[in-house]
Amino acid sequence: MWEKAINEEFVERCKNLKKTGNIFNPIFYIVFTRLVEVSSIINEVFLATPEDLEEMFKTRKDLLEIDLKTINETLRRAWKFEIERGVKYNFSDGIEDLMYVVYRMREIQSTIDEMIKSLVKEWKKSELVDIYFSLLVELLELEEKIQKEVEREIALENFVRLAKELGYNSDFLVKSYEILKSENKPINHVRLEEVGEKSKLSELLAQTDEEEKRFVLSALKVIFGKE
Repeated sequence: MWEKAINEEFVERCKNLKKTGNIFNPIFYIVFTRLVEVSSIINEVFLATPEDLEEMFKTRKDLLEIDLKTINETLRRAWKFEIERGVKYNFSDGIEDLMYVVYRMREIQSTIDEMIKSLVKEWKKSELVDIYFSLLVELLELEEKIQKEVEREIALENFVRLAKELGYNSDFLVKSYEILKSENKPINHVRLEEVGEKSKLSELLAQTDEEEKRFVLSALKVIFGKE
C-alpha cells in the first residue's frame, strides 16, 4: 500500500547513494521521522485528533525535515574544502542522487501524510499506531530490498570486470542476471543448470561453451547464493 508514495526512480537513486558510499540513507531518515511521530502518539504528546495530527505533521516539517538551503550550503563548503585542501569526499560522487532524494523526500512525506489521514476512520490512538506500524514495516522491508539489490549489483559489476579480463563475453552473465533477478529463488535455476536440467537459463547458456558456462554459473552462485 505505502509503495504508492515512493516511485522507482527514488529507489534507484537510493541504491546509487549506497553504491557510492554515501552515508545518508533516505529510507531510514523517513523511518526515523515517523518513529518520532508514532512515539509522540503513543506517549500522547499529540492526541488522535485531526487537529493534533496536522500539528504533528507541521512540527516535523519545521524541525525534522531537511532544508535544501542547508544542504546546498553544506555542499558548497565541502566543495570549497576539496579545492583548498586537495581532498575528495566520497559523498561528492553521488551529489546528483543526493539532491534528487532530498528534494523528493518532501513530496514523499506529504504523500504519506495524506495517506495516513485517509486511512483514519475512528480517530483512536490504537488505530493511528497500527497505521504507523504498517508504514514502518513496509519502509523497513523496502530498505532490506534495496540493500539486497545493491549487494547483488555490486557483485555483478565485479564479475563483469573479471569476465572481460578473462576474455569471456560478459553479456551472457548480465543477461543471465536479468533473467533471474526477479525470481523468488534464483539460485534454484543455477543449481538446475549445474546438474544439466532445464531452467530459465538453458536457452541462453546453450549459446556458450562449457568453460564460459561454468564461469557464469559460478558468478551467479556468488551473486544469489545467500538467498
